[in-house]
Amino acid sequence: MKRIKILLIIILYSVSFGISAQSPWEKIAQKPSTLFMDQGENKYMTKSLIFTLVNASQTVARLSPLSDTSFDYTPGDRIHQRDKDGLYHLGDINITLKKPGQEWKKYSTASARKPVERIKTEGNTLAGADLSATLPADIPVNIKRFWEMDNGDLVLRFEITNVTSNEVEIGALGIPLIFNNILEGKNLDQAHADNVFFDPYIGADAGYLQVNHLHGKGGSLLVLPYQMHHSRHTTP
Repeated sequence: MKRIKILLIIILYSVSFGISAQSPWEKIAQKPSTLFMDQGENKYMTKSLIFTLVNASQTVARLSPLSDTSFDYTPGDRIHQRDKDGLYHLGDINITLKKPGQEWKKYSTASARKPVERIKTEGNTLAGADLSATLPADIPVNIKRFWEMDNGDLVLRFEITNVTSNEVEIGALGIPLIFNNILEGKNLDQAHADNVFFDPYIGADAGYLQVNHLHGKGGSLLVLPYQMHHSRHTTP
């Protein structure tokens, strides 16, 4: 009997807390906008995808298959809610570094956004940026990011260069893959039309991420290690 009473108390407390708690989006709305959307966007096209980059950050604002340009794999419908520090966008990078005799330190392009420095590009490179401005000044490496095409497929490439005279060890290295699985405020039909589910396989050089429409129809977006293949949109 004691167990039943305790369980009921926990459930009632949780329900009461959920009703009075502030919505996560309300908390996010209180933060200042740092994606600098007022600096505009640029649109690019590959053989199977069309995507838009925010000029100030060169992160993805929208990613659509050419077969259905009304569909967006990313949460672009919430970009003006998600334009805050600490919220990731496709194109961000996290990295943990250690200098000799020091502790590990984490760096992220999403922590304190500043407009990045665009790099002049040519050929198959669609856009490039030096990310120094949006990373802390004490980071011992320089990171450049490039959006490229290889045989018509979209490639996201980072160049990491040690800018010190000492050794720098890389610990964790992560590229957040931000796709639209935000279901809040949508009924089932809307979610099926707008959202995706993604299925990762962690297999080192053979790993991949498959992104599908929530309704299960149409092509799949495959995100693959560049050494093995390239990012592409395929038909099942």
